[in-house]
Amino acid sequence: MKKNLIAVIAFLFAANGIFAKNINFQIVQNNPGTEEVFVTSYLFEQAMVDFFFESGHIVSNSPAIIYSDETGDKDELKKALVETTIGSMDILVRVFVNYDQVNAKNPKVFLLELVKSVSWKSYSGSTGKLISEGSLLPGPIDSTNNNESGIYNFASLAASKISAGLKNAK
Repeated sequence: MKKNLIAVIAFLFAANGIFAKNINFQIVQNNPGTEEVFVTSYLFEQAMVDFFFESGHIVSNSPAIIYSDETGDKDELKKALVETTIGSMDILVRVFVNYDQVNAKNPKVFLLELVKSVSWKSYSGSTGKLISEGSLLPGPIDSTNNNESGIYNFASLAASKISAGLKNAK
């Protein structure tokens, strides 16, 4: 009995290692005209790292940035891909937190209502090729989720969708 239990535990650890990936994240705050990364963007980053780390992956992150324009974003993508390659990471996931540009002015507030949507693009760390992408809208927002906890839960839901996309892209 004890040998069987040890064999099962060893198998579970080995199976986790087979599916574990080295994942690098970059949060892209899509709120042009702002100069400071919002605390909400950092909370998204933390939720991504927590979700994938708890799923058994090795996780890193490139610095969060503010989307300026298409040209600047292409340059930032190149930098993040270089960081991913140098860090020997398998995948780069760029998460775009798209803000309500009219109302999102205070970088220090935790309000889910300021997030219009989240989208992501995942790239192979070795080739730079796009391997999956998707987007997610926040559900109904009320006083129970228009706060730090609601943002973290929404970001965690996005992380689960990203994870499913990465599994399907194999």
